Amino acid sequence: MLSKIKFAFYYWLLWIGIFEIARLAFIFFNFNETKKAGFINVSKSLLYGVRMDASMATYVLIPVCLFLLAGIFVSFFANRRLYFIYTGIILLPVLLIITCDLPAYKAWGYRLDASPLKYLKTPNEAWASVSNLPVFWYVVGFVVVYLILLKSFNTFLTKQQAQLDFNKNKWMQFLLMLAFTASQILPLRGGWQLAPINQSTVYYSTDNFSNLSAINVSWNFFNSISDDLEKSNNPYLYLDSITAKNEIADLYNDDGNTIFLIDTTIRQPNIMLVVWESLTKKVVDSMHNGIIVTPGFNQLKKEGIYFSDVYATGDRTDKGIVGILSGYPSQPITSIVKIPQKAAKLPKLPEAFVNENYQASFYYGGELELANMKSYLLGSGFNHYTQKSDFDAKDQNSKWGAHDGVVKNRIISDFKKIKQPFFTTWLTLSSHEPYETPIPTVIDGTDDESQFTNSVHYADAMVTEFVNECKKQPFWKNTIMIIIADHGHRLPRLNNKIEDFKIPMLWLGGAVTQKGMEINKTCSQVDLAATLLAQLKKDNNAFTWSKNIMSDQSKPWAYFSFNNGFGYIEPKNYFIFDNVGKSIMEENEKHHDILYQKGKAFQQLSFGDYLGR
Repeated sequence: MLSKIKFAFYYWLLWIGIFEIARLAFIFFNFNETKKAGFINVSKSLLYGVRMDASMATYVLIPVCLFLLAGIFVSFFANRRLYFIYTGIILLPVLLIITCDLPAYKAWGYRLDASPLKYLKTPNEAWASVSNLPVFWYVVGFVVVYLILLKSFNTFLTKQQAQLDFNKNKWMQFLLMLAFTASQILPLRGGWQLAPINQSTVYYSTDNFSNLSAINVSWNFFNSISDDLEKSNNPYLYLDSITAKNEIADLYNDDGNTIFLIDTTIRQPNIMLVVWESLTKKVVDSMHNGIIVTPGFNQLKKEGIYFSDVYATGDRTDKGIVGILSGYPSQPITSIVKIPQKAAKLPKLPEAFVNENYQASFYYGGELELANMKSYLLGSGFNHYTQKSDFDAKDQNSKWGAHDGVVKNRIISDFKKIKQPFFTTWLTLSSHEPYETPIPTVIDGTDDESQFTNSVHYADAMVTEFVNECKKQPFWKNTIMIIIADHGHRLPRLNNKIEDFKIPMLWLGGAVTQKGMEINKTCSQVDLAATLLAQLKKDNNAFTWSKNIMSDQSKPWAYFSFNNGFGYIEPKNYFIFDNVGKSIMEENEKHHDILYQKGKAFQQLSFGDYLGR
């Protein structure tokens, strides 16, 4: 009479066992992180993570329970083949998520969720992101593991099915099985507690990697799909609204005078933005395998104004572009460019210049559809776009599209037809995964750090050639060129996560009056908009989340967000906060209560602004 309950219980345990094996695979795949966190500490995730494993296993089990209930009266649902087919179907996406999660954490620093799905709209771009991986061996491993698990389930089903009895005491069987099915609400929601299970439920350590190891990645993925943050609820309400607004008002309180770095007698200087893919501050003035990574940029610093304490607003290109062109902070988990109706309401630098008869052009060697950026850029005021489809097939020499050298040559060839004043933006791509270059390798090595720094070295050469060519042009004397990264990078790996968000910014051009100047004032990527407009004596009031770096009274601070947390920095202090575990991930000193409040206030109000657009 209890054979069906026994069958369901063992089936549930089998799935929990699979999730525990997957956790072990994650731990050993990220061996360096495990070693740094401590093997004993990380191993505790096997215990703490069982709660989420049980929840995910229950989601898989519920249909089986319903099949067993129906099988008491309908013979079709008593057929072993039905359970085998169902298991094979469910196992496919679950194992795929587990497999993709292994390299995803190394690349992004967080467990796989639904955010990569937006890149499926541009499959060529998605493939370029992963083609540096040993995809063939991942596929082989996936197929082998899938077949082994399917064989194991078949053995289990064959053995257990023989013990099932659907004919005796049917109504008593039905009532017992119904009660068992109803009881699954308990493991499904993670216990009796008021709030249902979430990621923070399985957090147990002050070490972030240990906590992330405890997460069931399949549960995390499907939960992120169902967790609709695009509606009206702000999940980051840490302070009452008045306190939060006062904190933000204090950060932006500025009655100072602007220190001018440009020739203000030039009425309409040309603006050139070079948005450099993944130009992390870590590689500037550094060497890898005996080779200087950015020799050209290192020299260019001596020719302009170098901002050495800048932080990216986020960790992806779509967030960085919005940060630069709209002076708008990034959001945890989501990105405003995913919602065109929201992004359309943002102020945009190109639009401000086009309204004053500037010619605005955007150059990119890849597809502008990447991460839905096209809709944002189309509404930004650019008069002309150049992207992957505008290059001949022979020039699409990157998995992304056209390498930086090709795009550089296109921009240079367009110089002869460019009309002043102009606002030109070049988004580079060669230093993106898979870190390939169209020329022989300069920085040798097959490891990720060597390949990444080699790709940056190539991009450095192309950007430097571009700058040197611009210097020869008649328009250079009336031009402001700003080189800035779209975001930082996890490579080269250092011990501090905050370094992953630190980026360089360099102002060059004939219109720039200072040469070889370094500004070490703590600031953000989003501050470029207000600062540039202030230098040109233009109204920057529309860019409410951007501050004028060169005001003698503006406060030095920066904020960034990632999936799912944020960081807040002042000149001598900083902290990084995990929204899931509601805990500090990293800080230079403890008990910065005033600092904590400022960071939380900024996240709360900036996300509220995003929701309200």
